[in-house]
Amino acid sequence: MPTFGIQGLDVSAHQSSVDWQQQWNMGARFAYVKASEGNYYTNELFSSQYQGSRAVGMIRGAYHFAIPNWSSGADQARYFVQNGGGWSADGYTMPPVLDFEFNPYEGRTINGFYFGNTCYNMSPSQLTSWVQDFGNTMRSLTGRLPAIYTNTSWWNQCLGNPAGFGDYPLWVAAYPSSPTNNAGPVPTASWSAYSIWQYSSTGPFAGDSNVWNGDYSSLQRFAGAALPTGSFDELTISGSGTQFALRARGWAVDLANTNLSNPLHIYVKAPDGTTTGYPWTANVSRPDVDQALGYGPNHGFEGSIPITRSGTYSACAYSIGTYGNTPLGCKTVTATGIGVPIGNFDNLGQIRTADKVSLQLKGWAVDQANPSVSSYADTYVTSPDGKTTGYRMTADAPRADVQSATGLGENHGFDYQVPVTTAGTYKACTYAIGQNTNLPLGCQTVAVAASPSPSGSYDSLSLASAANSANLVVGGWALDPSQPATSIPVGVYISAKDGSAVTNPAPVNVTANLKRPDVNAALGTVGDHGFQAAIPISSTGNYTVCAKAIGVAPVSNGPTLLGCKNIAVTATPPTTGALDGASIQVSSGQATVLTQGWTLDPALPAVSNPVHVYITFPDGSTKGYPFTANLKRSDVNTVLQTAGDHGYSTSVPVTARGQYRVCTYGVAVSVFASYNSQLGCRTLTY
Repeated sequence: MPTFGIQGLDVSAHQSSVDWQQQWNMGARFAYVKASEGNYYTNELFSSQYQGSRAVGMIRGAYHFAIPNWSSGADQARYFVQNGGGWSADGYTMPPVLDFEFNPYEGRTINGFYFGNTCYNMSPSQLTSWVQDFGNTMRSLTGRLPAIYTNTSWWNQCLGNPAGFGDYPLWVAAYPSSPTNNAGPVPTASWSAYSIWQYSSTGPFAGDSNVWNGDYSSLQRFAGAALPTGSFDELTISGSGTQFALRARGWAVDLANTNLSNPLHIYVKAPDGTTTGYPWTANVSRPDVDQALGYGPNHGFEGSIPITRSGTYSACAYSIGTYGNTPLGCKTVTATGIGVPIGNFDNLGQIRTADKVSLQLKGWAVDQANPSVSSYADTYVTSPDGKTTGYRMTADAPRADVQSATGLGENHGFDYQVPVTTAGTYKACTYAIGQNTNLPLGCQTVAVAASPSPSGSYDSLSLASAANSANLVVGGWALDPSQPATSIPVGVYISAKDGSAVTNPAPVNVTANLKRPDVNAALGTVGDHGFQAAIPISSTGNYTVCAKAIGVAPVSNGPTLLGCKNIAVTATPPTTGALDGASIQVSSGQATVLTQGWTLDPALPAVSNPVHVYITFPDGSTKGYPFTANLKRSDVNTVLQTAGDHGYSTSVPVTARGQYRVCTYGVAVSVFASYNSQLGCRTLTY
């Protein structure tokens, strides 16, 4: 008994009573039973032997003893199948066997039939053709080629060691004279190894003893040998826009049941490493497969598997059979420019600093059509007034969690700030921007609270007059509690009756940057917060002057009205003065009109005001001349108890002879003076 493989036996009618359980206990796991011979003999014990071996668990099969010169190979194959030589892919029926060996009736004539020599009086080519005829008929009747039982020396002698039988399993008979694992040579033109070795006709098993050249699993596959087969022909990419797919094409057939379209499984490994299985049925027409192999037309498969991202895909196909599954191979394909964007709008918050308030948008976005590049995320922000503004964000911030979850790289995050200046509710809607389409990531809202209002005090309102000008002067202090060290603007304006600011005179904005230590001490703050503003006016009347503090903190709650005050501006007295004297003097032939006197504006007594001289000439024309009353007149100051210089002495050259009329006027420097007083007139003759 060889020390390898799986033990078995073969029997015929010569073994009239086989204890199958005993054979099993001795280690036999398979049996071949003679079913027929020629087309004239059947084994009357076939059924009991065939079923008996199976009953104890053996894998069994049937064999036919060929008498090739009795009838054709096809005729004996049909006879064999009709008398137990069939086969089914049930996993425990081994393929049928053609017993092709020495002529047992060499040189004999039986019932008038001469059996011929050891080669049946047939040539090698005749015997070769006979085996092919037998084998082709068996395959057409059972779906399988038969195994060939033979002796190497006889096969080489009678058939000439032909090629072309490598698809037929070989059962070689060789009886060594001493224990060995070497079965000797096989017919090398068709085989390099045997499947079964009949190593003894005298035990240890009943009938002949055999060994299967392999393990038990391979014996089972040999028995069920109709494993599925097929071909994975092609893996391509199809589609456009946002719809892309892998297209797999090929064919598959279950050799255990070629009449039906068998299942097929496709396993696709995506670029992120995940594998997904897809069950298909190989029921697409493939006439080329039918023409080449004769399995029938409907064994093709061709289908689509949607994909949503670029990268390398691998697909493996398996033909699914009754007694096993056969891998048809794997193919890979690289997809580029494929996929839709993905992402998430994580959060809408706000960032507040001393000088700025911003919306903060955080999330991630990646375009699966081009994941190696940081894509865009667009956001549309609707402010409290209903206005919507778009912003483009580049999703290039590191996000290790995105890489871990998607395998698409980590530089796909966005953390973007949108400055805002108004309190209220803001809504932001964000989109991942892709090469093929854009994906809404959702909308979020956030309420932005206003900063505290500025505070302050409107301390004073007064009238400040100067030569030819007048101002309403407002004083007080103002600060923004959000930025206490900053000097803030203050708006000062004259209010109309409805409270609105008049435009003439125009409102004035000043900065509250004057030192007010009293304010700092009282409020415990820092910085300069005092203000003084002047509004120029040019007419009398009742004025209402208002002041408002303007916040500088971001998202200010608006200006704070510090209050309004009233002031009445009345007319000032007219100018006063005197024309003390007027004359015509001639010097070196030049005549000059001279005047002397004084004038002042009672509203601004310290200011030297203008004096105008008007001369009416002999021809009746009048012309005015401006001067300033800035000569010292201590007498005037003493009498009027005033200060400043208010005397004048004017000189106007003249040439014409005749009568002149000279008048002088004191011109007011107060913008609210009632009028300019005439100081006096004189008539002069030259």
